[in-house]
Amino acid sequence: MGHCGDVMTPEEEKHLAIQEEILDRSQPEKALDDLYHPADIAAAIEHIEDESRMLEAFTAVGVEMGSQILPLLDESSRELILDNSSPEELAELIGEMNTDDAADLLGEMEVDVAEEVLGATSADVDEQVSRLLLFEPETAGGIMQTELIAASEEMTLDQTLSLLRSRPDINREVYNIFVVDNLGRLKGVAPIIELMLNPGSKKVGEMVDEGHPPIYVYADDDQENVASLFKKYDLISLAVVDRDMVLLGRILIDDIVDVFVEEADEDIMALVGVNEEVLSPSTSVVEMARYRLPWLTASLGGGFVTGALIWSFKGTLEAAMALAAFIPIVMGMSGNVGAQSSTLVVRGIATGRIEQGDLVTFIYKELKVGFILGVICGLISGVVAGFWQASPGLGLIMGGAVFLAINLAALMGASIPLIFRWLDVDPAIAGGPIVLAINDITAVLIFLTLATLLIHLLH
Repeated sequence: MGHCGDVMTPEEEKHLAIQEEILDRSQPEKALDDLYHPADIAAAIEHIEDESRMLEAFTAVGVEMGSQILPLLDESSRELILDNSSPEELAELIGEMNTDDAADLLGEMEVDVAEEVLGATSADVDEQVSRLLLFEPETAGGIMQTELIAASEEMTLDQTLSLLRSRPDINREVYNIFVVDNLGRLKGVAPIIELMLNPGSKKVGEMVDEGHPPIYVYADDDQENVASLFKKYDLISLAVVDRDMVLLGRILIDDIVDVFVEEADEDIMALVGVNEEVLSPSTSVVEMARYRLPWLTASLGGGFVTGALIWSFKGTLEAAMALAAFIPIVMGMSGNVGAQSSTLVVRGIATGRIEQGDLVTFIYKELKVGFILGVICGLISGVVAGFWQASPGLGLIMGGAVFLAINLAALMGASIPLIFRWLDVDPAIAGGPIVLAINDITAVLIFLTLATLLIHLLH
């Protein structure tokens, strides 16, 4: 794990210290919990290169700590532990986990294994986790947890605080009390601090401001919509309800941080035509090549189309060979502008900054930006080309081609992701090879068509 001369970084030294602490059976388990955060313990375990020692270390931390660090391990380490643990051992771990983490873990297992593990858990855990598994993984229901404090609107604040104290398993993660009616329907949200600052005889229902309805999501809402609500309202927790407003669970901010990272990773990977599985240590070289080959084939196809276009204008190129030197410049300028525009749109959609009603306005704005960039870059490239080849005509062709190519690239870069979204395809896919290939083709077509029309200016 060390670098040149066995010099370790502070992080590596911490990992080594934790590994030694874990594997030293003379130390009580609690000492480990007191000394290190579960995330640090997880990092130390996943950095053990020998698989048998990794399994030994995970077993040594015990069930309670193991249930906290298992969801934090990387995919390959988690898979190793799952493959080498019995259903009974996994059932013990799941019984100690939050329901959302338990559901995520079971979702990674084969169906028959997951059923066997659930069968070895308590009836209560089985019921709660099985309910979560009914929801799609990337929905509000798929990322929520059922551990929460729900108080009837008729309860007093003293009764509500007593209810909170009776749940030591979750009270450290309770930031809000969810107020419900006698049918379990969400009526409002009361922050913990408000309960402490008001008289104990006051009813919790009186803490709900009827003029400000509670913020909530439906269980089948997409996780991206959930993340946008957390960001918009600076939330710490959020209620999840069904279509009858019955409270089902809650989502905490730590789960939303994971969603932000996951969605950003997906978008970045889609921009280059791959998915996050290529980063997994368990992914073979052949699988990595298979993920990337279709998009490279699409780029190759675009290259052949571009080559065919250039060949079809061979008469123009033969009449003025200097034109060939400028083809890469026009293609590069067009490709860069198109990639910039598509990336802005993809990220705008992903973060909720560009909504349905803003689409036409954003495209119009990109057209104006493209016009400004086209004028500036067109003038620069036209002047340089004209002086370089001592040909004002070539400068005019070059400047005009760059101006038109940049404007068209800005339009396509902004609109193609939106078209993909309308077709219910991930818009991020459009930001990579597809936009680049289309921009290359159109840039060459614009440049050589303009050169053909104005060829007389070169003589």
